[in-house]
Amino acid sequence: MKQHFTTLPLNKINRRRFLRTLGVVSASLPLGLSTEVLAKTSNSNIRNHEFLISAQGNDNEHYGLGWIDPSIPFSRNLTSGFRGHGVAQHPHQPERIIMMARRPGQCGIEMALPNGHLRERFSNQENREFQGHACFSGDGKILFTSEMDATNGEGKIGRRDAETFAWLGEFDSYGIEPHELKLMPDGITLVIANGGLLTDTTDGRTTTNLESMNSSLVYINSLTGELIERHKLAESKASIRHLDVATDGSVAISMQVQRQALTHQEPIALTAIHRQGQEIVLLDAPETLLLNLQDYIGSVVVHNKERIAAFTSPRGNLALFWHCDTYQLLGYHAFHDVCGITVSHDQRSFILSNSNGELRYIDALTLQEQKQRRFEFNAMQWDNHLLSVALPTENNS
Repeated sequence: MKQHFTTLPLNKINRRRFLRTLGVVSASLPLGLSTEVLAKTSNSNIRNHEFLISAQGNDNEHYGLGWIDPSIPFSRNLTSGFRGHGVAQHPHQPERIIMMARRPGQCGIEMALPNGHLRERFSNQENREFQGHACFSGDGKILFTSEMDATNGEGKIGRRDAETFAWLGEFDSYGIEPHELKLMPDGITLVIANGGLLTDTTDGRTTTNLESMNSSLVYINSLTGELIERHKLAESKASIRHLDVATDGSVAISMQVQRQALTHQEPIALTAIHRQGQEIVLLDAPETLLLNLQDYIGSVVVHNKERIAAFTSPRGNLALFWHCDTYQLLGYHAFHDVCGITVSHDQRSFILSNSNGELRYIDALTLQEQKQRRFEFNAMQWDNHLLSVALPTENNS
């Protein structure tokens, strides 16, 4: 069993600089990359490359959907005009990438790789607010979006035509403030993290229902909207917000605790594993480590081959790794303001991102950092979530 409890240095390596801007799509490359290499890259077949994709930016002028080819490395950004949050990939047309907005959740866009052109922009329905995440149906024909009724806070799952983005209707999320949602391996069931929080509409952040907050993990039938299962945590002030689904149906979930509503200062578990028909299993960690997380987990991903659930805490400046079956804490990695996390396309690494535009690779077998693969993209301020996408190879013969 792997056990690697490491805290690695946070020294900043300024190896990547960005110099180019090309209209709405800005492109940049590290200093020292020659124009000859750039010319070869632009003329070569890059559709067999892995892309790393994330919402990025820290103001209205720079908000966008950023992506890089880490093999060069080379980055570009499609400006969006709104702060993005979650990203999703079409299951059968891998070049199609969706980014959703939140706070305010009024827009979504679709970008087409590898060129990064804006394929479509769509908006929320009246009295509905996007909650930052979306996923596709198994056949790729429907886009499901987490939404909230702006008049009463009730959670809704919007249904849109995945080609035209025409609104097709909605289901209840059977909770308040649905956030991340994913399709289960059966291709029919949706699992939804209902955060349970209501916020002040003037700033989108101040919680107004701390006493009555009601978070839940919900499974619904994506064809009928029927409730299948609903589960709650013993700690009522823990908000379930993000999740990922393993190929065997195990769901890794992460929480954010509303400490101001508690009457104690005891550490609370922020990560868990759930399997349908069973109770939620909280993942244990040393008390000092839990306290260091400051009640906040920002993202989660499951490595299916290694059976590892990986979580990030930007407040705690940590990425943490648990085994999905034994529930054992395997290790952690210190990284300033880390939040984005994904599994590389070759399954060999976890990839981490932070708001400084930095990327780090963690070996999936040893859980040790591959320090030679540190990158910093100074023009990027990665948002909460990171996605690895590999496009199929074109036949140039």
